This record gives sequence, C-alpha cells and structure tokens, in this order.
Amino acid sequence: MTNVKNGLMASVKTRMGDPLRRSADALIIGTGLTSLLGLAFWALAARCLPTEAVGVGAALMSTVTLLANFATLGMRNGLLRFLPGAGSGTLRLILTCYAFCAGAAMLAAGIFLAGQPVWAEKLGFLRESPLTVLAFVLGTAVWVIFVLQDQVLIGLRRTGWVPIQNGVSSVLKIAALPLLASTVAWAVFAATVLPAVLAVLFVAALVLRFARQAAALDPRPPAEARVPLARLVRFAAPDHLASLLWFATTDVLTLIVLHVAGAEASAYWFMANTVGYALYLVTSNVGSALIAESAHDPENATAHARRALLHSAQLVVPAALAGILLAPLMLHLMGPHYAENATGALRLILASAIPQLVVGIGISTARVRGDMRTVLGVYAFTAAFTWGGSWVALGWWGLTGIGVVILVNQCLVALFLLCSGRSGLWADRRGWRSFAAEAWRLPRAWRQWRNSRRSARLVAPALAACGLPADTQSRLLTSDSDTLVLAVGGAEGELVVKIAISPAASRGIDLHAAAVAGLGAKLGGDLAVLLPRTVHQATLDGRRVLAETRLAGRTATATATDPAAGDAVARTVLATIGRIHSATGLLREIDEGLLAEWVDGPIAAIRQEYGLPGTAAKLDRLSAELRGAWLGRQVLTGWVHGDLWPGNVLLGWEPGTPRVSGIVDWENARVVGLPDTDLVHWWLTTQPGELGSAVLDALERPDGLRADLARLGVELPNENLEIEHLVLQTWLWHVEAGLARASTNRVGLVWLARNVGPVIKLFDVDNRKTRAGGLR
Repeated sequence: MTNVKNGLMASVKTRMGDPLRRSADALIIGTGLTSLLGLAFWALAARCLPTEAVGVGAALMSTVTLLANFATLGMRNGLLRFLPGAGSGTLRLILTCYAFCAGAAMLAAGIFLAGQPVWAEKLGFLRESPLTVLAFVLGTAVWVIFVLQDQVLIGLRRTGWVPIQNGVSSVLKIAALPLLASTVAWAVFAATVLPAVLAVLFVAALVLRFARQAAALDPRPPAEARVPLARLVRFAAPDHLASLLWFATTDVLTLIVLHVAGAEASAYWFMANTVGYALYLVTSNVGSALIAESAHDPENATAHARRALLHSAQLVVPAALAGILLAPLMLHLMGPHYAENATGALRLILASAIPQLVVGIGISTARVRGDMRTVLGVYAFTAAFTWGGSWVALGWWGLTGIGVVILVNQCLVALFLLCSGRSGLWADRRGWRSFAAEAWRLPRAWRQWRNSRRSARLVAPALAACGLPADTQSRLLTSDSDTLVLAVGGAEGELVVKIAISPAASRGIDLHAAAVAGLGAKLGGDLAVLLPRTVHQATLDGRRVLAETRLAGRTATATATDPAAGDAVARTVLATIGRIHSATGLLREIDEGLLAEWVDGPIAAIRQEYGLPGTAAKLDRLSAELRGAWLGRQVLTGWVHGDLWPGNVLLGWEPGTPRVSGIVDWENARVVGLPDTDLVHWWLTTQPGELGSAVLDALERPDGLRADLARLGVELPNENLEIEHLVLQTWLWHVEAGLARASTNRVGLVWLARNVGPVIKLFDVDNRKTRAGGLR
C-alpha cells in the first residue's frame, strides 16, 4: 500500500511539475465542472420557472453566446498566441482586445435588436424600454469579456484560476436563480450575466497584478514589447473565420438532418453529437494549453506538441473505447428510442475523437507557427466534406452515415497533417518521411515502455542479488533486446546492472561476461580499460543478472547529425578497434569448421525464421557463393566485436579531438572472426536508412565502400578478400545475432521483410550477379 501511495504521489508531483500538463488538466477540470454545474442550473430553472420562461431564457442565452462568439474576432487564440511574449506590453494587448471585442459585441447586439421582430419574435421584451435595450447590449459585451478572460489567464500561464473563477461563477449563478425567479423572462439572463460581471471584475484585478509582474520581468522597452496590430489582425482574421466554420459545421449539420430526415432524427443526432463532442473538448483544452506553452517556449515547441498529443491520448483513447462499448446504455438514459436510433452514430463520433487527436494538436501547432493557411484550409475542408458527405450518407445509412463521414474526415485530415509535415510533431517538416520514420520507431517505444514497467518490479530483487541496497538509485537505459539495462550507484562507483527477462537474454549476458573476461585477459594498457569489468553475476528466478563497471563518456550517436564530427569519430573508433584486432590477430586457413560456424549457422537461423517460398534455394546459392570463395583461403582472424555501431562506443573529448573511452555490449563477439567485418559493420550502421538498404548499396557500389573506408584511414586486414563477400558475411552475423538475442522483443516480420528479403532476392536464379557463379 505504501508503494502504491508513493507511486501515486510521484505521479501527481510529475504532472504538477509540467506546466503544459498542469494547464491542460486545469482546463479539462474546469470544462467538466462547468458542464456539471450548468446541468444543475438548468434542472433548477425547470423547477423554479414556468416552462415558457425556461424556453425563452435558453433562447436568449443562446443568442448572447452566438453574438459573443462572433464578437471575439479571433482573439481567443490571438491572446493565447501573443500574450506569453508580450512582456511589458501585456496590459495594453489585453485592454486593446477587450475594447475591440466589447465594441463588436455591442454592435452585434444592436444589429440583432434592430432585426429582432424578423428573426426572434418571442424576444420582443428586449425592446420594451431603453433600460432593457441597455441591459441586453451591455450584457452581451460583458459576456464576450467573460469568454475571453479564460484565454487571458491561459496566455499568462495562470490556468489554475480558470476552473476556480468558472466554478464560482456557476455556483453564484445557481444561487442567484431562485432570487431572480420573479423577473420571469429575464431570470436566466440575469442569473447568468450578473455573476459574470463579478467574475470579470475579479479576473481584471488578477490580470492587472499579473501584467505588472510580466512587465517587471521584461527588460525590453514598452515600444519594443508592443505587439503590432497588423500582426495580430493577420493572425486573428483567418483564425476567426476558421473558428466560425468549425462552429457552423455542427450547427448546419443539425439543420441538414432536420431537413432531410425530420425532427425526430434531428433530436437523436443532437444528443449523439453532444455526448461524442465531449472528447473533442478534451483535445481542444490541451491544444489551448499547448499554444500558450509553445508561445512562451518556442524552441521546444515540437517537444511540447508530442507531450500534448500523449497527454490527450491518455485521456481520450480509453474514454473513446469505453464509450463505444457503453454507447447504448448512455443513450438509453435519454430514452429507448435514442439508443435504438443513434447508437451507431455515437460510436463512430467517439471513434473519430482518436484521429482528431492529431488534428487538434496539429491545428494548435499551426497557430503557434502562424500557419493560418493550414488552420483555415483544414476547417474549410472539414465543413465542405461533412456537409456534402452527410447530405448523401443520410439517404444511404441514416444517422450512422453521418458518423462514417465524420470518422473518415478526421482520418483524412490527420493523415494529411502527418504526411505533409504540418502536424507539428517534427521540427524539420519532412512530411511523410518523418511520419514513416516515427512509425517505425513505435515498436521500440513500446518495448521501452514495457521494459520500464518490468524494471519497476525486478530492480529491487536484482539489486539485492548483486549485493546492493534495494533503495539504490537506478535509471533505466535504452535497450532493444530482452535485457533490462540500468545505471546505478554502488560502493565501487557507477555500475551498469543487466537483468535478463528471457532465456535468450540470459545467454547473451553470459556471452558478454565471457567475452569481456577473455578479451580483457589478452589486452593490456589503455586497451584493457575500454572494456567494462564484471563486478557480480547472479541468477534470479532463472534470470541472469550482471553488475559491471559503468564506463565514462557518451555514446557516439551524438555526432550522427554532424558529418565532420562523424568522420572524426569514425577515424578514432576504427583505429581503436583496429588495435584490438592487431593485438589478438592470428593467421588461419578457412576450413569446414569455420565455414560451419560463419556461414552454415547463420543461414540455418534465417531458414527457420524466414520461410517464404523459394527462400531455401536462394539461401543455398548464398551458402555456395561464400563457401566457393573462402574455403581454403589464408586470412587474418582475431577477436571481433560483432555489433560495432555508434551506440556501443563511448567517447571522451580531448580539446577538439574525440577519444574512445569504452566499447560495450560484447555478447555478439567472436574469438575467431574476420576483423574486416567490424569495419564494414560500422559503415553499414552509419548509413541513412535501414541495414538492408545499406547492404544493397554496398553490393551495388563496392568501390564506393572501399573509398569511404580509405577516406577514414582504414585498411582492411584481409585485402585479398572480395569486399562484397565481407559485406554478406557481416550481414549474416548481424541477422543471426538479431534473431538470437531476443525471444520477447524479437525482430518482427516487417524488419525481416525490409532487411533480409531484399538481400536474399539477389540470389534469384536469374540474378545477373549470381548467374555466373560469382558476385563479381
């Protein structure tokens, strides 16, 4: 129980320490609280007021809300976008927005009153006297400021006040309704607007305080901090049009249902859409927090977008799945006819909330970038597709057809944002290439998440087995195998603890320990310190556990994006591994025993996993190719690492020069191997794309591979061997190791299809490279 409590407290502390998640949670709580109190308000109104007064009050507040939405003039998102960086211009920006929007609200209210006899005959009491006109006009102006002040608080990163002021306003509204019931038609309006006046005054005092704090922290002069009006208008105008399109999409859709299918169908649709749209509001609230946080910290906008997407998904996906299962029950609460006629539509709307996660976050990031063409284009496409598609689908599938249209629309828009690079989830906007690259990383991310769950359960007993206190601080490191790798502190300094979670991982740990012991005995001086030293080995419930010294330095993957630094690192690494090869090198003839180990073993492993038609014959040709080329050849052999890539090399830095400080993960090492394969393996794993494409490239242009190695100052130890055969041998050992190192996190069919299939295909009967019996 104590562990559960501590874990819960740690989780809450983590969430509260993240400004984005804290803001998003506050907005979601505020929305839920306002909705519940709003339901209570209307339930009370139904008891305190005549039915006609409730209807008139609802129509009046709907009118005020509609006019206020028009009068926001795009400043909702405009305030979110520009307030975080306004500094000493904060108060000026807020007052300017309030003035413009309040003026627009009064103008809109005046236009409505002028045409009231035409479009709202039952609201004639609004024009009874100058006092009623003034009350309606000023009430509308107050309401638009009440709507905007949520965005002001979010933009100032004071989102915690949003649920407080909205909750208090809703409670005051409920309390005021019985006191104002005698005003009948005005009761709902007065009970809603009067608490809003108090909320506006209270938030205005808060805003004045927060604006002064922002000005005090801003070193810029006021003139420099001022947000140009033209820039604000360029953002707000298209955003306002997009927002109106979004509101109109739902409203017009209700009218389409009413026109095509009748009043009953319209009621069924309205209830299904109201329930399903609640999940859209979750993403919308997270998106608002994302805009404010990204505007405040633009350098980390991509990271904020990913965290926002994850946070939204953690809330929306479970709720959507649960709602899909419980849809009939939820609608049955409103009456059996609702469940009978609207269940299909509700389920599809709930399902559409999942792709809408990408759409909502993508639109928010577009607003941060100022990419208003994307914002407007998405909403225009959504409106046109939804209206046109629903008009047609209603006749075919009824209300369920509208759900299909909405789901397809959200999927198409999400796919467009991902494939066009406009989702905001990647900084470089490579479009579909970024999307595809991230999609291929999903299995790795899943493995890391699963490993973190396992480590929480296994760490304490593993540490105890290694003679370390159970409360020793530990940190899970990245691993693609069935081995949990942790960095921990110990009496002998920083340690790495490896915990096997499968028999394959146990074998790997034993092979690694044997390799570092055997090779360490042969090396001396500065080469011996490049290997980790085993401190403790144990078996825990059938799992092997290993504790070893943690070598200093950072992995060489940090230089992957800098070609010049990458070349410098490659020269150093290959020179260092070359010294290890020389220290352990022996001349040897390649005999049947070596060929059985080098060639037959890996090919047998591939046969077992990759059993597509024709594969056996192709593998036979590959075996014959290598056997025919190598049997009886004199070669230099020695210890090889077997998995030499930047992630397994640790670097220290002399002034301006990289230095190898460690080489780790020796479970694929061979006592008798071809040193050339380590060099080729480094080249293959530092090429763009996956292993299979790098192997094909090396076989197509072997001279290019030789030139690249020569540029790095590398001479192959066995120059008499054809480099194509070395590439194939390196590939065989890599695939064999990948198949053997894991049974839980094993390589999948997609990896085999991309990295094994294309290479095997070279050994088709009609392949020009193998027709004559040789690669050259």
